[in-house]
Amino acid sequence: MPSVSDWKVPSSAQPKAEDYTYNLERALSSVVGLRAIVPADAFTADTLGTERAGNGVLIRGNGLILTIGYLITEAETLWITLNDGRSVPGHVLGYDQEDRIRPRPGARQARRAGARNRPIVGGFDR
Repeated sequence: MPSVSDWKVPSSAQPKAEDYTYNLERALSSVVGLRAIVPADAFTADTLGTERAGNGVLIRGNGLILTIGYLITEAETLWITLNDGRSVPGHVLGYDQEDRIRPRPGARQARRAGARNRPIVGGFDR
């Protein structure tokens, strides 16, 4: 599996902080890379593979990350690559199999508009 840092976005395509009214650097630094290793005999291994890679978003300063479920379903090993290039081991904290997430203000309207989430939550120790 290729390394998460094998490619870079060309500088001409990178966003510029002055074009945004929010803290762009903080928003971009909250995106992390995830690599999961799943046992070959896992139920989802034949369909989703045993090596999976994707992204997550750091949603709390204590290391709580939100990502898509298939990425870490049955993961035995989870590595998180932070925006400074460090890779740290992670662990799965929870998974919402039935999309029964407690709604926050505005979530009901988003669902009516067709938005669906089946996120999982993972974490790491800083």
